[in-house]
Amino acid sequence: MAKNPKVLFAGEAIYTTQTVFKGRNQFSMGRYFEHGGYFIKALEKNGIEYDYCPTNKVAEEFPWTLEDMKKYDVIAVSDVGCDTFLVSQRTMEGERTPNRLRLLEQYVLEGGGFLMWGGYLSFTGIHGKAFFKRTPIEKLLPVDLMDTDDRVETPEGFLPKIVMKDHPVLNGVPEPWEGYFLSYNRLIPKKEADIIAVIEEYDDDPFLAAWEYGKGRSIASAVDCAYHGAAPRFLNWRHTGTLYANMVKWLGRAI
Repeated sequence: MAKNPKVLFAGEAIYTTQTVFKGRNQFSMGRYFEHGGYFIKALEKNGIEYDYCPTNKVAEEFPWTLEDMKKYDVIAVSDVGCDTFLVSQRTMEGERTPNRLRLLEQYVLEGGGFLMWGGYLSFTGIHGKAFFKRTPIEKLLPVDLMDTDDRVETPEGFLPKIVMKDHPVLNGVPEPWEGYFLSYNRLIPKKEADIIAVIEEYDDDPFLAAWEYGKGRSIASAVDCAYHGAAPRFLNWRHTGTLYANMVKWLGRAI
């Protein structure tokens, strides 16, 4: 049996501020949240070793060299925009640094696995602010990206239509799925990609796509690994952890 891959998971952390007004007085409060717990729980439950780099640490602490990236079999990114990878404090101070998007493409070409989850700062993202369009990330993904805001809000909810029932990422994941999804990123399938599932109600937009790129593999998930994209009912479904673990294992050639 193949050894479980080692994973670097980056993203899914936010800091929010709130300003409270009371008559002529006002004060501000801040809160920090990490939303990657469902994915992390799936890794832990399936005995998959991982390191976590929350969004606020990506600019400075995400690997700077191909050698450091290769310490991991799979790199998973969720809700981290392009600028966070490209503009570090050293960049702001005028120092030249490696282009980590180019390094990620080389990492996959040389055998690594890459997963991008959907979200407001994934793919093209809200108001185009994630903007991985025309970057090395778009090259390595099994989908092309929109030029403009790619979010599709689906408050009525949907479940994907499975079109590749025998794909390894679906091992042990029965139909029908339980729960629903409330938003996704609109993606354009590449000709050579395996489209595992689609969103039938929305012109068969890709829901889950995979392919081989160089010696490596990549997966694009049009939905987030947390809410609101994935509703709690799906996230708490007893087979969701299996799906998440399968995605990582396939990327790391463990299945």
